[in-house]
Amino acid sequence: MRTGNVVSGVVAMLLAAGCTLGPNFVRPEAPAGGYAHAAPAPADGRSLAYGADVADDWYQLFHSAALDQLVRTALAGNPDLEGARHGLLAAQYELKAVAGTQLPQLDATGQIARAHINGSYLYGPVNEIDVTGNHWQLGPALAYNLDPFGATRRQVEAQRASTAVVRDQVLNTYVTLVDQTVVTAFDYAAAQAEIDVTRALVDELESQYQLTQTLENAGKIIHSDTLQAQTQLENLRATLPALEQQRDTYRNALAQLCGQTPDTFNMPALTLHDFTLPQKLPLSLPSTLVRQRPDILAAEDALHQASANIGAAEAARFPQLTISAQYAQQTTALSDFLTRPGAVWSAGLNASAPLFHGGTLAARQHEAEERYRQAQASYRSAVLAAFVEVANALQSLEHDAQGYAAHNVALDAARADRELALAQYRAGKYTELQVLTAEQQYQDAALTEVQADVQRFTDTAGLFRALGGGWWNAPHDPAALVAAAGETHE
Repeated sequence: MRTGNVVSGVVAMLLAAGCTLGPNFVRPEAPAGGYAHAAPAPADGRSLAYGADVADDWYQLFHSAALDQLVRTALAGNPDLEGARHGLLAAQYELKAVAGTQLPQLDATGQIARAHINGSYLYGPVNEIDVTGNHWQLGPALAYNLDPFGATRRQVEAQRASTAVVRDQVLNTYVTLVDQTVVTAFDYAAAQAEIDVTRALVDELESQYQLTQTLENAGKIIHSDTLQAQTQLENLRATLPALEQQRDTYRNALAQLCGQTPDTFNMPALTLHDFTLPQKLPLSLPSTLVRQRPDILAAEDALHQASANIGAAEAARFPQLTISAQYAQQTTALSDFLTRPGAVWSAGLNASAPLFHGGTLAARQHEAEERYRQAQASYRSAVLAAFVEVANALQSLEHDAQGYAAHNVALDAARADRELALAQYRAGKYTELQVLTAEQQYQDAALTEVQADVQRFTDTAGLFRALGGGWWNAPHDPAALVAAAGETHE
């Protein structure tokens, strides 16, 4: 009883004096400044809503049922997203395992042995005792790390931050998947539009080539004019396979994003005319952005992990205290097991303190401090990169509007010039070369206008991606593993 009271008193005193070494993590403040200077002026009826939230289904703002279907299919079947979610689940189990080390560890122990004992076992003459027999033992054993300086608590804190980093990475995979699906759908529609424009131009040049043959047969033009018309026709026709390959590549990319093979993938009908540009776009404040973007959150949680690792490394240089206890029933005959008094027990307080480790423990602490400074720099870099990405997206919207308007004017002028050239050619006032030049200018303007059109959609999607993708407004946790029918996950 006296020994037990002493042990209890010592334990109570140590617990009362216990502390957690190392710095307590403080979330970084949002940096001053942002990207307000990059906000575009209102154009084409489009405007920015400062401080507005980003919807998780922002892709629906383009008003395309086919696009909505593609995104839903990708979110349900993409293997990368599924793998990332399994990785998060594994990290959560790892956190539970590490957190469990803070609690007392209770084990059942047992022993079956045969041994020979002589007098030396009791520090007597060798022949004083001469016994050979069986030994049976069974009982519980308890071990509890008091963690007076917080080494285990800091390790759990670091693991919790590490798990948060994994979650942030899953969210980034989710946001990136939505963005890639939307942008690839736009690229597919643009490639199909370029094919349609090119085929229409091929039909027109085919008609022009036939007209040239008729004029040559009538003796109004020479044979070289016919050859020039045929050359331009075939050169334009030769661009179709490359455009079709580009379109098919985008289709296969969408199949991969949706987690399907090209054979099983059902490509919905997509055209640029099916998309509508959102007229009102949200713009998160910089202080809000740093709490929303998964890459910034991952950098912040990595900083937290590095901070906790400093405390763990510092606590490793201080004494470690554990309570251990054991109780067992033992006997020399199995038939007498648990029937005769043969109880043994022990209880005590174990202490260990590092005295000399060749500078290893100090070096580990200095390493942890430098890792923390490295994580601070990485966090600042992530924030700066995010602000630059938002600024680039905002400026792209303004430049896209200006460029698209200019391309429309150029296309109208090229169309009028082509029609005039054809009329003059039929009247015998223009040569074939002049007509071909006007046709080439119209072809270039038509294809460039398609590219300028799709760029507006792509850069609009880029703004939603830069603002964090709206994952926090999803009706279900985007990082949670989607359970199959009848299957549940803790």
